[in-house]
Amino acid sequence: SDATDPDFAPEEASDEALPIFMATVDEEIEQVFSKLPEHEVFAPILGRGDDLRDRLRRMSQGGSGGRLIRPTGDLHLGQAMRTPQGWVLLDFEGEPAKPLAERRLPQPALRDVAGMLRSFDYAAAHLLAGSPGQDPELAHLASAWAARNRAAYCAGYTAGGGVDPAGTPELMRALEIDKAVYEVVYEARHRPSWLPIPLAAINRLALTV
Repeated sequence: SDATDPDFAPEEASDEALPIFMATVDEEIEQVFSKLPEHEVFAPILGRGDDLRDRLRRMSQGGSGGRLIRPTGDLHLGQAMRTPQGWVLLDFEGEPAKPLAERRLPQPALRDVAGMLRSFDYAAAHLLAGSPGQDPELAHLASAWAARNRAAYCAGYTAGGGVDPAGTPELMRALEIDKAVYEVVYEARHRPSWLPIPLAAINRLALTV
């Protein structure tokens, strides 16, 4: 919060800032999709890397995303603790699979918002992941719960002075896709049974629109 600290002071985004950031995302997606194994769990997105990158490039033209900051980089519900004095955010390490130099770069503040929106999807879907024959009604209730919480979080973020995520819907979708691609890599390494959560998000956000 110290605006005089050059490592943390917000920066006004230049015309090149967002395209440079999205070019990094584009490269990450190319690398991830080139390594996807031919397995049925990846069927919804297998061979769709070029389609996804094309959609992402078009989405990233949908707004500036406001000033650039050094975000937490990996904000989610597991790093938010409610105390008697209010909410406390923990762990500012960023995404551990990414190089430290990359995690320190100024990025759109909405990237952390996208991370939290993905976390609401996880909170709603993780108990259903990997279970055969999902109850459609239960899945619908989980999806509706996530939607309500996503909307409430965005409203609170905007009321607190942040950039309105609803004002740049395409950019927000692009940032969520970027997060979901990272989640695919993480889940494939650590929790394969949860892979359907980010895979469904990528399919919903980009490949069926």
